[in-house]
Amino acid sequence: MRCRQITQQGLKGLFLVVLIFASCSGPDDNGAGGGCGGSEASVNCLNVVRIIPTSTVGGNSNNVDALQDLCRDLTGTVTKVEPFADHNALVTLANTAFPTVKAATSHPLDIGVTSFSVTYTLNQCPAEASGHCPALTGFTTGQTIAIPAGQTATATLPFVPISVKNQYVQAGGELGVAAPSYTVTYTFTAQTIGVVDTFTVQGSAPFTITDFNNCGT
Repeated sequence: MRCRQITQQGLKGLFLVVLIFASCSGPDDNGAGGGCGGSEASVNCLNVVRIIPTSTVGGNSNNVDALQDLCRDLTGTVTKVEPFADHNALVTLANTAFPTVKAATSHPLDIGVTSFSVTYTLNQCPAEASGHCPALTGFTTGQTIAIPAGQTATATLPFVPISVKNQYVQAGGELGVAAPSYTVTYTFTAQTIGVVDTFTVQGSAPFTITDFNNCGT
């Protein structure tokens, strides 16, 4: 039994709130804003265009359901097991030419993401929270993404997988109405194809997490 359930609709308006911290700089810049690689005549940049949190259970939303429950009718009889799944994100990456590159002399470069890491930062722990707002451990994956020169690519990436949800619950995370807010930060390691300059680029998006009620889905 939940101490209190919350419907997904309660915070649905947040689902398109996205914070993007990605910019283009010179070749071989591996800082947080770095996102370009190539030579003097041919330089292409990778930018995070958008991050849309999504789930097969609740659709596009940054409301993350932390705990799977039994669905009950008004008499208290169990009717089914609540739908429960990984929370993913639709991440769109763009490969564009560096602004100072001259089209007549440049050779557009494809870019490939070779790996990425996910980290979690606590934004707010409401004073009303009866549970904790625990630190969440991130992860790294070798998933690759190809982004041709001058194009965008959208990939479905892990956002808050079930393993992280379990970690939150096991650490005593808040499961009532006072949902904590966190930020997911992706750090992509990428290379220009052919020239093989390696650089990183970041993008972030917020989410709230508690025991949301998906029994109606």
